[in-house]
Amino acid sequence: MNQHQMREFLSKVHETHKAGADVKSVIAEYESKYKYVYIYNDFCAKYILTGDGKDLSLVTDLVNAALRLTGCDCISEAQLENPVISGGPLYKDIEQDILLTIPQRGEAGVNLPRDRIGLEIQHVNYDAFNKRLLFYVSRNFNSTLMKGDFYDKLPKVNVICFQMFDYLPWKVSKRYFHTIRYMDDELNVFSECLTLTVVEVNKFLEHSKTDYAQDRSRLAQWLRAIDALNNNVDFSEFSNDANFLRLQSWAKLSIFAPEVFIQAGDHMDKREEEAAYIASQKARAEEREKIAAELAAKDAELSTKDAELASALARVRALEEALAAKG
Repeated sequence: MNQHQMREFLSKVHETHKAGADVKSVIAEYESKYKYVYIYNDFCAKYILTGDGKDLSLVTDLVNAALRLTGCDCISEAQLENPVISGGPLYKDIEQDILLTIPQRGEAGVNLPRDRIGLEIQHVNYDAFNKRLLFYVSRNFNSTLMKGDFYDKLPKVNVICFQMFDYLPWKVSKRYFHTIRYMDDELNVFSECLTLTVVEVNKFLEHSKTDYAQDRSRLAQWLRAIDALNNNVDFSEFSNDANFLRLQSWAKLSIFAPEVFIQAGDHMDKREEEAAYIASQKARAEEREKIAAELAAKDAELSTKDAELASALARVRALEEALAAKG
């Protein structure tokens, strides 16, 4: 399923469940039309990429691809964590789509805080979204040291965001992935402990057969494989890759429990904070447009009056000149 088909499916599941009717019949109907779920749905992504919490081979491979890790630098000991990081009684919590922790490579026997990698999937762009990502990175980072730990124990924290809108427009940047770190005014990296990685999925897909046609990176392969399943097209290109075959198997709509879709459908109506902010952002934009239109109308009215006044002054001068000529 693509994004539109998945939304239609979850809405139908939600309404069917709310009415107390048979959700399984809805699932069977869509299974007959679409073989795979929309993988970028956050509920489905959690289930698929973590093997229902039992197999982290897929999410680990995807993280290595997004972070451009190869060889001995690759992550191999990931642990799935509760995605919620508490801000305590006074501060805001965060909940990431997937949260992994990885052992730091320290001296043997030294107890170090685990590195953290959070994965986010985002479809809706709004003007505070970058601030939200910054908050996610910071909340991950500021809760890593225990009382008594010295600062040399600081782990690395990375939040990876797969977003369906551009971080930078095509005319500004031809890259579809970006690594954001603390740097000084000469672009020297101040610290690699805290990193945000942005993957522009739609930008890649729009240019995958042109500007990125020769991109055979692992991240590009992942984006192509997911897109093939989302659109239920020929997958033979990926049939020799064990991870992508596993991805194909986990993405089948038939293996999902109805409860996953019921929960996902319910969740569509519960993103109250983000929905309220986007609605208020739209209202502010409409108010700005209204004010701009009113100012433009006033300017046009004043321009008309200025033109009428200039015309009247021109007639007066012409009359004065005519009288002076007769006198």
